[in-house]
Amino acid sequence: MKSLPTTPTVLIIEDDPVFRRVLSFTVSKAGLRVETVADGESGLARLLEGNIDFLVTDYQVPRLEGIELLRAIRSLAPPNDVPAVLCTAKGFEIDSEQLRKEFDLVDVLHKPFSPRQLRDLIVRNLQSRGKSIPAFPHQVYSPPSFAASTLGSFYG
Repeated sequence: MKSLPTTPTVLIIEDDPVFRRVLSFTVSKAGLRVETVADGESGLARLLEGNIDFLVTDYQVPRLEGIELLRAIRSLAPPNDVPAVLCTAKGFEIDSEQLRKEFDLVDVLHKPFSPRQLRDLIVRNLQSRGKSIPAFPHQVYSPPSFAASTLGSFYG
């Protein structure tokens, strides 16, 4: 008997409670299971329990910074291969490309970024690795387009 595919689980490590909720809500709208923690030590403990399909970690979190967390998990046997995104507000202070290579990151996202951008990045990565993603229950937002004549009526 063939087992049903399980919904992929995303772990989000973010100390800002509002941003953590926004990310969790947005990623869960893709039909993914989301778990959140507010510090690096809790994140590492959860990763070591297993069954995490994707990791999102902030660069600066209490009790074990994102870089130290990544260093720790990459030095272990599984879960060392969990795909990860590092989020940071230190855009000019870090070498994103060097971090991508050193920790085999999917990406480094500089704050502020769109939570939808993160969600779409996670979905694409999981799909490329053969993970079954539930049907995407959201509609992609497309900004309205305005003709020049429409704008002219506002100013003319």
